[in-house]
Amino acid sequence: MDALRQVVDRKTITSVCVPEEFGDKVEIIILPIREEKKMSATSEAMLNLQEQTGFAKHVLGDENEDVWNDF
Repeated sequence: MDALRQVVDRKTITSVCVPEEFGDKVEIIILPIREEKKMSATSEAMLNLQEQTGFAKHVLGDENEDVWNDF
């Protein structure tokens, strides 16, 4: 799927430019830009601890656990 993403100021929109290679029909989705939230020091520390345990790599990444994706 081809996608084109561009953040613009609402007041500058006068038209929408669609590349020729997108074809005759396109879907236009307009979403507001949400400000990025800074992660708290506690949350960041918890993520670092989770990385160090190896749970995601050794348990969730195990081929025997991958059977749940077969359905």
